[in-house]
Amino acid sequence: GCMMNGKIYPFGPIERTEKCENCYCNKYAIQCCSFMTNPPHYDKEKCKVIFNRKRCDYDVVQKDNPSKVCSTFRRV
Repeated sequence: GCMMNGKIYPFGPIERTEKCENCYCNKYAIQCCSFMTNPPHYDKEKCKVIFNRKRCDYDVVQKDNPSKVCSTFRRV
């Protein structure tokens, strides 16, 4: 197996680590690739970004009322 961040993983694919990565463990090394995207574009004056570790994604919410979601857009 492979050790990463104090945790032992079996040989083969490792889906969604604590750091939001997909990894592959073989007898020589462990290779990882993040599947996180950059935070979306949003109104920085009215809104803020909160990382949601459970979903490995970002929530963009109003600064004054974090229970309300802000509109976002992504460039392609």
